Amino acid sequence: ILMKKIYLSACLAAFLIGGTSCLNDEFLDKYPIDKETENTVFTTYDNFKMYAWGLYNKTLIAYQNYPQAGDVSDMLFDSNDARGIAWANNRMSASNVSADTWTFEFIRRVNLMLDNIENSQMTEKEKAHWRGVGYFFRAHEYFKLLQKFGDLPWLEHLVGTGDVDVLYAKQDSREVVANHMLENLLYAEEHINEKGDGDNTVNPNVVRAFISRFGLYEGTWRKYHGSVDNVDGTKYLEASVKASQKLIDQNLGLMADYDDVFNSSSLKGQSSILLYREYLENESGKGHDLTQRTTGERLYEGSKKLVEQYLCADGRPISTSTVYDGDNTVYDEFRNRDLRLYYTICPPYKVTVSTDLSHWEYTDNAVEREYMDLMGKLSKNNPERKMLPLSKKASYIANIPNLTAVKVSGVDTQTGYFMYKYYNALPGADKGEVQGTDGPIFRMGEVLINHAEAMFELGRFDQSVADATVNKLRARAGVAAMEVNNIGADFDKFRDSDVAPVLWEIRRERCSELMGSGFRFDDIKRWKKGNYLNEQPVGVKINNIEDYNSEALAKSLYKGSEMPRYVNCVTYIEKPNPGWEDKCYLYPIPLKQTLLNENLVQNPGWK
Repeated sequence: ILMKKIYLSACLAAFLIGGTSCLNDEFLDKYPIDKETENTVFTTYDNFKMYAWGLYNKTLIAYQNYPQAGDVSDMLFDSNDARGIAWANNRMSASNVSADTWTFEFIRRVNLMLDNIENSQMTEKEKAHWRGVGYFFRAHEYFKLLQKFGDLPWLEHLVGTGDVDVLYAKQDSREVVANHMLENLLYAEEHINEKGDGDNTVNPNVVRAFISRFGLYEGTWRKYHGSVDNVDGTKYLEASVKASQKLIDQNLGLMADYDDVFNSSSLKGQSSILLYREYLENESGKGHDLTQRTTGERLYEGSKKLVEQYLCADGRPISTSTVYDGDNTVYDEFRNRDLRLYYTICPPYKVTVSTDLSHWEYTDNAVEREYMDLMGKLSKNNPERKMLPLSKKASYIANIPNLTAVKVSGVDTQTGYFMYKYYNALPGADKGEVQGTDGPIFRMGEVLINHAEAMFELGRFDQSVADATVNKLRARAGVAAMEVNNIGADFDKFRDSDVAPVLWEIRRERCSELMGSGFRFDDIKRWKKGNYLNEQPVGVKINNIEDYNSEALAKSLYKGSEMPRYVNCVTYIEKPNPGWEDKCYLYPIPLKQTLLNENLVQNPGWK
């Protein structure tokens, strides 16, 4: 029995700090790490710097894991990947959620560094710097876990197989974890070197951007889900506001072109990009394949609801704008809109292509080149940017939208709204995992909208705040400025009546600025708006049934018995769809973990 207990402790330690399983006794021979090795590795400033590069590479990821995946929610995105809509489809359980979601391996890596700072040969200032860096990385990892699970074990130091009280304890409350995170981040902001450890490293501004993100999330979670340990979200919202204001006061600006934020060969020297992931073209393992997958796999598409989220150029939603041309055709629908729409969902066009698809010509219909001319103007006729027509491996795509059900061959779309935010024609775009466009991790565009929302939640949003935040983003997007006093109950006829009119517009701005970057599902959760996922999404309008292949169209279910009809989205939602359940605001703790530690308390609603 004693040997079994020791073995189970080792297994639990593996799950808790390594994310691995115990299939044999080898694990017992590898843990703990030899102390002499620790003493050798963690000695000088440069030792810690070298170790920290591994922390950057492990957790600060921008493009490898499909940033769009976090936006398959609210029925704004359709996913051609069943995994992408598992939550919307309510098909998760404690038995099928991966045990790897409950892993503290990275936190163990950070704690290994933190536990060796005090006995190093560094000065006190240097120790404080690396302690701050460690606190940042630990809080960054805990934030991911907090968003998933809520209550968590707070691990201040390394955990070994002999630490039974820790291994078999129940979780600490969300407040314990969140408060530690905030304290750690405030320490990091104060003690990390002003310039970090060189260009594109963690510095106080990066920490402030993260506090802006974390504070907004935790503050609004508590507002809409209830306080934790009798602590509401005010202190977290205040921390968010204070951190973002420090960044705003530095006048860091915005990149002049929204598309350049996501499709530049280098983000170096851009003051508004606070931290980014550098990717290298033609170097295996150091590039990414987002553009190739955008045109080749069509994993993610927009819905009509997403397109309708974007404002018109006059600063009003489609329900009340005088410049909205309706949705009789896709060309009408895209006219006079927020420029960010054109950079996120490919505008419609049609050309005539040669038999081998290597050459193209305009059609005789002027409207079919309308957005080709617009994108040429926006892209300054740079062939490496979002110029139309699109190309895939040196072959031109004849038309967008090209519905699966249309009698035309080529790259097709299920919904008609082709999500191409990461499309460009830079070198490597069609060659697999070799493209070198850099990926933003923290940027001022997010900080500005974080600040606007947090200020509203604190009751301090006014025209001056709007001018310093939302209107900076709108100016770049070619949209008229927000006039706070003009936003009343009738400003948007499609508004969720439970959401205040001005807050609804702030949330809309967040959607427009961040769509495709992975924030939306987490936003839906913190706002406690999971019911949005119960809506049936649709794609583009079908006006003429004769233009479609009836067999293919039948598979792409459409709404309504009379014309016009709309293409149905969400290919992989099973019927009947059980709908959203509030238990889905948090992940279930994986079954394997609760078997290893019977003291863990399963999240509400999960069996």
